[in-house]
Amino acid sequence: MDNKCVGIIAEYNPFHNGHLHHLKQSLSMTGAEISVAAMSGNFVQRGEPAVSDKWSRAEAAVKSGIDLVVEIPTVFACNSAPVFASAAVQILENLGADWISFGSELGNIENLTEISREIKEKEAYFETFIREKVKEGFSYPRAIKEAMAEVIGDEKAQILDMPNNILAVEYLKNIKTAKAVAVKRIGTGYNDMEPSGAFASASAIRSRLYKGDSIKELVPEPSFDMLGKKCRISDETIFTMICQKALYSSAIQLDSVFAGGEGLGNKLKKIIRKASSLEELAEGLKSKRYTRTRINRFLIHVLLDIASPEYYGNYIRVLSFSKAGASYLKEVKNRGLSEIPIITNINKERQNDGKISAALEKDILAADLYNLASDRDMYENSDYVRMPVRAR
Repeated sequence: MDNKCVGIIAEYNPFHNGHLHHLKQSLSMTGAEISVAAMSGNFVQRGEPAVSDKWSRAEAAVKSGIDLVVEIPTVFACNSAPVFASAAVQILENLGADWISFGSELGNIENLTEISREIKEKEAYFETFIREKVKEGFSYPRAIKEAMAEVIGDEKAQILDMPNNILAVEYLKNIKTAKAVAVKRIGTGYNDMEPSGAFASASAIRSRLYKGDSIKELVPEPSFDMLGKKCRISDETIFTMICQKALYSSAIQLDSVFAGGEGLGNKLKKIIRKASSLEELAEGLKSKRYTRTRINRFLIHVLLDIASPEYYGNYIRVLSFSKAGASYLKEVKNRGLSEIPIITNINKERQNDGKISAALEKDILAADLYNLASDRDMYENSDYVRMPVRAR
């Protein structure tokens, strides 16, 4: 490729000053001329609707400096860390990324690489250990923590107590052709709810936004302008849609979604008769064994009827780009670099591959339900109508 490219895996929920710092550091550390972000769509990895729709978030990211934003398909994005990371890395490597850059609390690529290598070498034992611990009644995160301590030792396992480090290790396990770059997170922690100067976690920014507090100093201007358009999704509508889906489905059908199983379907059918909100529903399903994030994903998987990842195919769905990003994408296409489809118009680029069509259908459904829950025009904002936007 004529221009060197750095790939970034993100959710931009929303794009904030920490993301801008990460972008600038990634370009500086690699010397890349082009930046490409693989981003979650309308539903994010933690099993929640995004703060704004995927098109608006992608456009704000490009206006803030990213050259090309593509979507991680919903079936992979709204999923566990290993599934999320595998799909995102595949997308960026098929786009010819020379580097893949990610944020990390540690920021030491050598240590993270060593940990990922040790886990990968003992993966079969690692997964067996986790399954046994879950059978004993451990929550999945607790089982992972125990497995980490067993496989790599307590000191290294403590590094993985931090969420960005966990994802970093998953990225490293999946990277095949690109070089890895870790940018140390600055300012506040992932779950901190108070800003530190001009930096705040995405969770803190969303909380301030919903309360009506000022976020202007915490996000670049394009994000601030986007968030001012009041696209708040209705939890009440999402709750109603999930309840309707649960009532129409059998417990066995509910258990068959990827994040389901072990009686969650039956439990959901009982709790929907008592819960009066999405919060009550999720809290009622949560247990020692199942974390709130796992339950959130289960509910979205129920809503969208998401099966095991093996039933879906990956692809590159273009959302927004700069002039330089458009030129880079054209070169990728002309050179035939990508082994997975590049989709810019779903009406023209019908897929013959059943797995890719199945994944694309979930993206379209996710967009429709998101638009319905945020009281947006169902036609104008449909994935059949929206096209990638040149934002810079």
